[in-house]
Amino acid sequence: MPPDPAPSPPYNPSDLLLDAPKLLQLRHEAVEAHTGYALHRHPWGQINRINLGLIEITLGLPPHEQHLIAPADYLVWVPAQIPHTAYIRQALSYTSAYLGDEWAQQLPQTACLISQTPLIRALFDDYAARQICDTRPANEQAQATLLLERLISADRHTSYLPDTAHRQLRPILDALFVHPGDTTTLAQWAQHVHSTERTLARQFQRELGLSFIQWRNRLRLLRAQAALKEHHAIQDIAWQLGYSHPSAFIAMFRQHTGLSPERYRRQWLSHAND
Repeated sequence: MPPDPAPSPPYNPSDLLLDAPKLLQLRHEAVEAHTGYALHRHPWGQINRINLGLIEITLGLPPHEQHLIAPADYLVWVPAQIPHTAYIRQALSYTSAYLGDEWAQQLPQTACLISQTPLIRALFDDYAARQICDTRPANEQAQATLLLERLISADRHTSYLPDTAHRQLRPILDALFVHPGDTTTLAQWAQHVHSTERTLARQFQRELGLSFIQWRNRLRLLRAQAALKEHHAIQDIAWQLGYSHPSAFIAMFRQHTGLSPERYRRQWLSHAND
């Protein structure tokens, strides 16, 4: 006889206190460092949003798990009923937004990252500042509808830092993981792996969905966030990550997070000391 199927994990207990959302139902909380969420699921599609740092979500059950890591400039979409765990390494502000079924059906049926545009960020920031949870009141419906429309039209990504076992890309990714400040150009890497710059550029796009520079910048951003939390000087971080001048590092960091490195550090310290 085949083994009995594994029982479905429980709903998050806070879900049982909520009515089914028509537009959005939001929950805001201050999360302590090194907070983990045990395996659970939700009856509705869920947007996970943090104000800084990283959120790590593992979806599904072994051996078919999917692991997503997202910095604060991305939202994590988890469709209804998908089992998942979550882990947050640093103190931060967290918002969970449940979508009404009509809207959730317009998003993918698999988990993904959603780009947090300046308008999406501003709408979420406003809800958090006012601690709005229920968007059913007439005076909240227009903002909720606008936010949902923007979520549906925003760019989607299967992973923030995709990986591959491709025989020519793997040595490059491994080297950058060890030394993210390596300034070797794509043309130089092409010589190292016996390829051409044009061929490698196509392989990055085909295998990872990113250019070589985009992938390296994402890796550098993750390392920069860790270094900022460890109180390293911004100039030192810039040099360690291969930038000849701190202004170039600051521009990259701001482009990805919407914050300067110093403001990111101040926000992290304020939450860590709460």
